[in-house]
Amino acid sequence: MPKIDRLDETVIDASPIEVFKAVLNEYAGVTQWWMPYLEYKLKGNMSIDHEGAIGEMTFHFSKRASSKSSFKVTKIVEGKSLEVEYSGDIVGTGTWTFEPTDGKTKVQYHSNSRTNSLLATLVSPFVDFGKGHSDITQKGFKALNSYLSKK
Repeated sequence: MPKIDRLDETVIDASPIEVFKAVLNEYAGVTQWWMPYLEYKLKGNMSIDHEGAIGEMTFHFSKRASSKSSFKVTKIVEGKSLEVEYSGDIVGTGTWTFEPTDGKTKVQYHSNSRTNSLLATLVSPFVDFGKGHSDITQKGFKALNSYLSKK
């Protein structure tokens, strides 16, 4: 199965706690600033700001193609980091870090995962999944910055 091991980063014009909370709200499905690419929904009764919170994630590659995975929050340090474990069409981990820098926040997202579908395996010689993941992550970073600048 194709592996994705990427580290993406940006600087967001907001404090680490604001960025952290905006990312949590996205995972909880409260906001949708990452649409039309990623959509999240919290499942169960546990709040997103607790280790063990679970939910669903859908990647929308096009109007007709999407991929679904479940997520579980495995580690959370308020305003500093968030670790999430994925299973389904994507299997692996995602780690967010939030560091203050000149009144803004340096955000890093490290994906250490692999695809888990026959279709992805069949098209992997023709598709750079790592580049595609980074492209969607960078679009999310831009959307996050825009979302927070309007608050």
